[in-house]
Amino acid sequence: MALLSRFVLIGAMGGAAIGVVGCSANIHDNTVSVDATLDFKVDSTVNVNQLKPGDTVAVNMTATGVALVDPNTTPTTAQASTAAYFNIYLDDVNSPPILATASTSVSVKIPPATPPGMHQLICRLQKHDGTPTDQEQSVEINVMASASVSIGAKDGG
Repeated sequence: MALLSRFVLIGAMGGAAIGVVGCSANIHDNTVSVDATLDFKVDSTVNVNQLKPGDTVAVNMTATGVALVDPNTTPTTAQASTAAYFNIYLDDVNSPPILATASTSVSVKIPPATPPGMHQLICRLQKHDGTPTDQEQSVEINVMASASVSIGAKDGG
């Protein structure tokens, strides 16, 4: 019985050591620190100071240190530990993203209900399991009021 207890203890200690060695992520503020970098830019042809609700904004992202995998695709075994994708938010990363993609060049639609004023497009690198990382960048945009003209029938006509 004592011999069995020693094997159980050794097995438990070995499992704990494997768990410690196998974990390389560092979690702070509900985000995972990853050995990756993110770059997020609006395409140079876009005037970020005169956008209207419903406009699309061309953006470019790059990420190093990760394997970009579409959020709706299962990563391969080789990609599993480094699989990630981009989430793009308007103003707040605590709200649902307006776009989730592994593409490095996309058009982001400004939601039609966006009020006029200064806003931020925020890009966060997301681990494929949905865990947010500490890699996040933002771009300031100005959404202008959208004017519409309606032509109706004359009264009594």
